[in-house]
Amino acid sequence: MTMLAKCPRDEEASRLFGIYEASSAKEHIAASKLLNWHDVVSHPAYKKLLDDLRAIRTECNADMLAIAAHHKKMQEFLTVH
Repeated sequence: MTMLAKCPRDEEASRLFGIYEASSAKEHIAASKLLNWHDVVSHPAYKKLLDDLRAIRTECNADMLAIAAHHKKMQEFLTVH
């Protein structure tokens, strides 16, 4: 078990996880809309849903990278201290 796993989650990590959870929820909603594509009548509307999902996934990935960067920073801090 790493030191990070033993340490309580700090406020920044909690904030980052909250942001990630929100973007992840948006991703699930957008993907669900695409799965029910028969509700979308026109090709442009379907294309917009696809573009929206792509943008949300990019946001979600950026949020996950922020969490990973924070964990790395915390590991470096804990190693030094």
